[in-house]
Amino acid sequence: MTRTEAVLIDAEAPVQKQEDRRTPRERGSATIEFTGTFFIWLTIVMVCLQAALAMFALSQANSAARNAARAEVVTVGAGQSAGKAALSAPLRSGSSTSCTSSAMVSSTGSVTCSVTVAMPILALDWITEWVSPVTVTRDAEQPMTEVR
Repeated sequence: MTRTEAVLIDAEAPVQKQEDRRTPRERGSATIEFTGTFFIWLTIVMVCLQAALAMFALSQANSAARNAARAEVVTVGAGQSAGKAALSAPLRSGSSTSCTSSAMVSSTGSVTCSVTVAMPILALDWITEWVSPVTVTRDAEQPMTEVR
């Protein structure tokens, strides 16, 4: 038998429908597979969103610490309010700012400000029951160049 004859014989064979090849035990397996992979993908997306929220809180804390240190160098006591003002509105409620100066007697030295921000958790209230609160702390040091 040549290759051409084999192709012709296969072409004449009756075509089975998709339903005929499937056994009764396989019905609904695609639905179960889709459901399983859907929740896996949903979990992956939620983890990625939580990582983005963590990076946002980290960036905001870093920026607020730098702004607080700059303001504290210029005016004593202005660092805490500048640190709060530099944060986004949703992060202000769970934050704290503290500034310390290394120059108590002379005007030379530096100011170190520390900002602590509570990291948001996907705005799902039931997750906070299982996961303890996470805080992000960033420090910034600014040399004193101005005479107080």
